Amino acid sequence: MSLNWMTTQENSLPEATAGNDREFTVYRADVKSPDNQNVQRAIEATTEKACELLEGNIQDDSRYLLFGWNVDTATLTIVVTDDGKVRDSHAVVQCTFATEGQPLNTEDIQFWIKDFLSSYAPFLRYSLIAAFYCGSRNDCVLL
Repeated sequence: MSLNWMTTQENSLPEATAGNDREFTVYRADVKSPDNQNVQRAIEATTEKACELLEGNIQDDSRYLLFGWNVDTATLTIVVTDDGKVRDSHAVVQCTFATEGQPLNTEDIQFWIKDFLSSYAPFLRYSLIAAFYCGSRNDCVLL
């Protein structure tokens, strides 16, 4: 699935912690069709976009490729971050889903990310840990 990415420059992100004193380049896409097949394809395309940006995103202290799911806004946010999950990368990838009032299954989203990453060679070249959270970064699980 091909997504149309819009790029913006932002000084802060709602999901980021106060330790980030940097400007972010945010790549955003919207998905209008909420059926499971399109959601899965969009999750894979969003993950692929984040992996395309890895080379320029990794810093000396980078540890995680962090996937954050916001149930309220149906938005997946992907960043590279450090051990404490406070110093995020400059490039951020976000995909928002038009759910028409029906929430997406968080477990499905987590599974699709894990399934995609397990065989995606561009991600496997890096020694990053993939982690997923819904709610708080302190409550993330490894993928």
